[in-house]
Amino acid sequence: MTDTYTVINLSNLKHNAKALTEKYSAYGTHIGIVKGDAYGHGYESVNALYEGGIRYFAVSSLEEAEELRKFNRTVPLLCLQPVAFSRIDDAAELNLTLAIPDLEYLKTFLKSPVKHSFPLHLQIDSGFNRLGFKDKKEVKKAAELINKSAHTLEGVYQHYATAGVFDPYYDAQTARFKELTSLLDLSKIPLVHLGSGIAMMAHPKEEIATAIRMGLVMYGYNIAPESYGGGMKNKLRAARDKHFQKKYNLSETIRDVEIDLRPAISVKTRIIQLKDVKAGEHIGYSASYEAEENIRIAVLPVGYNNGIGHQNTGRVVEINGKLCPVVGSVGMNMMCVKVDKDVSYDDEVTLLGGEITLGMFSRFSGLGLAEVMLGVGKNNRRYYVND
Repeated sequence: MTDTYTVINLSNLKHNAKALTEKYSAYGTHIGIVKGDAYGHGYESVNALYEGGIRYFAVSSLEEAEELRKFNRTVPLLCLQPVAFSRIDDAAELNLTLAIPDLEYLKTFLKSPVKHSFPLHLQIDSGFNRLGFKDKKEVKKAAELINKSAHTLEGVYQHYATAGVFDPYYDAQTARFKELTSLLDLSKIPLVHLGSGIAMMAHPKEEIATAIRMGLVMYGYNIAPESYGGGMKNKLRAARDKHFQKKYNLSETIRDVEIDLRPAISVKTRIIQLKDVKAGEHIGYSASYEAEENIRIAVLPVGYNNGIGHQNTGRVVEINGKLCPVVGSVGMNMMCVKVDKDVSYDDEVTLLGGEITLGMFSRFSGLGLAEVMLGVGKNNRRYYVND
């Protein structure tokens, strides 16, 4: 076992996939987003998600697709970014579904001499202003060209810019998607997917949607919005939301979703030195921490090289069921924590997992939830467990 390592619980991933596909079975197809090395969980995890019921996946690039195919050669796989024309043969070899971002790309693609029939998904730009069509006549033309070709128009989709919680932009994007696809017969397109996990959990299913993409939720995190709680101020906030929802015809927000999701990723390390620090002595770069009293510290072989990050406001680690605060600055490969006399060299140190939730870790680091998982997953050796 290495000094610092990430543990991926495959049983939890399988459990999450089963819980999500059963609860949201109204979507005929659940597309697992496994870009970024499966959010740091590694492509070994794809088969556990498949066993749980997720039967379609999506990556960002051809390079990611190559890595995933080392573990599963047959699962349907959508490449979300347009593939370079010089690598269309590679995409065929990998048996990919291709995303089509605009009409010019499609025309050039259709001239490719590759002897392979691809499933294609049209990307619709309903307000994210990244990839996708912005003209409904071009959307119609693209569909016509595909239907006359050897390829199949399997899907059409968009990407929400916001979560849609008390949010008119979410509704504007939904309306814009419907307008941009209004010249198509969506009932004849197998996969129509508008949103991701937060849209799935926080909003009723759109009637036209036949598929849903899932990212963070799949890895064990209930990101549905919570109720405000009790108290007069919170009751007033709830009443205000209902008023504006009705006034501006905002879509319904579903709160407090009940579903058993289990985080699959945790990060562990060991203690490389225990030492006493006297009151008035300093710890770490820039002498940023001064001991106010005599303390004992544990030096850990972990730092921003392991995806921890410089920022450590309020950061703690877990040792023997106790939360121990970080003292001093976080270095590239080492950090120090304040411990009690009961801590020994043999004790396991948990940086993520147990009492330390992903949300806590995110706040400590000043990083987003997905960014945290990607950093600790890719920068540390992974070990896979089933329990």
